[in-house]
Parts: sequence; structure tokens; C-alpha cells
Amino acid sequence: MTHLTTRKPILLVVDDQPSNIEVLHQIFKVDCEVYMATSGEQALAFCATQLPDLILLDVVMPGIDGHQVCTELGADLRTRDIPVIFVTGHSNPEDETEGLRLGAVDFISKPVNASVVRARVHMQLMLRQSLRQVQELNETLESRVAQRTAELHRALQDLRQSQDNLAHSEARATLSTLIAGVSHELGTPLGNSKMVSSTLAQQTRAMAQDLESGQLKRSSLDRYVGQMSEGVHLLEHNLTRAVELLTAFRQVAADQASEQHREFNLDLVVREILHTLSPSLKFQPHRIVVEIANDIMMDSQPGALGQVIINLVNNAFLHAFEGRTDGVLTISARLDTDSVALTVTDNGVGMPAELQTKLFEPFFSTKIGKGGTGLGMAIVQNLVTKALGGRIKVASTVGHGTRFEIVLPKVMPG
Repeated sequence: MTHLTTRKPILLVVDDQPSNIEVLHQIFKVDCEVYMATSGEQALAFCATQLPDLILLDVVMPGIDGHQVCTELGADLRTRDIPVIFVTGHSNPEDETEGLRLGAVDFISKPVNASVVRARVHMQLMLRQSLRQVQELNETLESRVAQRTAELHRALQDLRQSQDNLAHSEARATLSTLIAGVSHELGTPLGNSKMVSSTLAQQTRAMAQDLESGQLKRSSLDRYVGQMSEGVHLLEHNLTRAVELLTAFRQVAADQASEQHREFNLDLVVREILHTLSPSLKFQPHRIVVEIANDIMMDSQPGALGQVIINLVNNAFLHAFEGRTDGVLTISARLDTDSVALTVTDNGVGMPAELQTKLFEPFFSTKIGKGGTGLGMAIVQNLVTKALGGRIKVASTVGHGTRFEIVLPKVMPG
């Protein structure tokens, strides 16, 4: 929450008797910046140029009396929220009733008791400060929600554009599962954000009604400020989570939608790809370990490389870890002079030799009709050899897992 600038409150004392003004000035001169007016006309002229935080207003004065001053202050949008405490030598209940009707927040009898007047003024200044904090909180909340909403809107536009581009590529069809996963994952933070914003709006309307009707209590205000602070924290947490998820997916989707090559950090790209897979894999008992140095730079096609990694990860979770709950998939890389060797190894069930010879054949799968299409590994080989200009080989032993080794040029020709 935005904090108010620390300063002394501005207190305006209005009384036609200088001796009364001097008494109040002595009481508040240490804690407040005290200004004085000896008539209603002077008080209104002061408020026209500077807004006090609170007004101590005498009721009976020549010319414009306290009641009329209070009426004119309440009719002006700039001054109607300034709290007014009537200071009067009369103890007439009808005068107090009239003063409250005109908008006064309290009454103090003359001669004033220093402890009483100091306590009542302090309470009204605290309420005034709390109301300002609520206003600042509302303004900050509105700007934060608007900023996050704009970011989400831009990210969703990028996502839709990437989706349209990917629809034209058979080799990238598996990204539809990523989009579904990301969309599903977004449901929780966005749904929570909508619920929190609706609750805050309802609480704000209720607070405004209490304030307008004069029924606002300090306990209600404290509770409202606490609820607003907690609500803003929840909104920021959920919207930040949604933006982070879309940001990670946006780069992967942009790479997948483009066949252009660019320079990139291999470790960063691999982790971005795995992050977009996390919604669909987070309920699996298996884990993925990345062991790639953070200084391996490549100039290649990150989109094609991402599709290779996606298919190898899906292949491991669909086939290698069947019947197991302790699967570990390790992705590592080493840099040679002009090439990068990327290795994807699992501790799964392994494959017999006859299956290895057919692994890269189109439409070959042991899971046809059970979640496998038979195209995943054929797409991997095609992307590695044709799109990325590299080579791939597989080594596997039944009961001891499978290892894919992909050798790619560090800088792709052309």
C-alpha cells in the first residue's frame, strides 16, 4: 500500500475571541500546524486556498456563524469531507442536533478541557488519515489491476496468434496439449482474482454507504483497511502467477510458430519449455532433472528444438515410466568445438532391440489407441535431421532405461 507523506496535520481554529484561539493554539502547537481565523468569513477564505485536516469551529460568531460556515463547507466538493468539531459555550441539545445534521463530527464545550479536546481531535485526525489511506489503496488497486489486465490481454493476444500459426504445422500439433494445460492452469489464478475483486468491490460499496450515512465506526474502518490490504496481496499473487505462466509460454509459442533461427541460451530455452509442460505433468510422480551449463549458446531454431524436447518428454512419461512411480528423466548437454551433444536419459523400463529398430518409423507405437499416435518419434527424427541439421541415436536396455543422444551444430548453416 502507498504510504502517506509524513507531515504535521493542519488544524484550523475559528473563534471570534482571541483568548479562546490562544488556548487551543497552546494545546496543539506541538503536534499540529495550527492556523487561526477570527470570523466565519476568514475561515471560508482560508479553505478556499488551503485544505485543513480538521476545523475547530465556534458556533456563535458575528457575521457568518458556525452553522452557516459548516453548511457552506458541506456544499463544496473540495471541503465537504473536512471534519468539523464545534466548540461552543452553550449546552443546548437542539444546537448539537442541528450541528450534527449540518455535518459536524463532534462537540466540545467551553471552557475546553485540554485532555478531552486533544483526545477527540486525535481520534478524528486518525480517522481522516485512515480514509486517505483507503482512497490511496483504492487508486493503487485500480492501477495495478489495470496494468495486470493489460499484460494478460497482450499475452493472450500473442497466445491466440501463435495458436493460429501452429495450426498450419503437422509437426507442431502436440503444442495443443500445452495450450490446453496453460489455459487450465490460468483458470485458478484468474478465477481467484475475479472472486477477490468482486469481494473488494462489495466491501467498498458497503463502506461508502456507512460513510455517507454517518454510521462509520473506527472498528469497521480498521477491519475494512485490513481486508483491502489482504485482498490486494491476493490479487497481486494470483495475477503475477498468471502473467509469469503466459510469459514463459509466449516465448516458447513464438519460437514454435516461427521457423527462423536465432541465438539463444540452451539451458534457458530448455527450462522455458519444461515450464510450459508443468501444468500437464505436475500430477505425475516422476521428475525431470536438467544438467546443462548456463553458458552454452547456440544459433539455431529454438522452436524445432522445443518440439524435439516436448516429444521426448511425452514419450518418456507415456512409455518409459509405465507401471513406475519413481521415474527420473535427465536432460544434459556438452559443448564440443562446433557442435552440442544433447542427451535425454530415463531410468524407465527400456526397450528390446527389435523395438529400437522401428522406433523412428511413422505410425509405429506400442500405444496406438491408448494415447499414442505413432508420429512422435518420427517427428523428432525429422526435426533433428532436416530442420536442425543434426543426428539422433538411441540406446536402450530392458529394465535399465533409454538414452537419446542428439548432436546438433552449434551454429546452424544458412
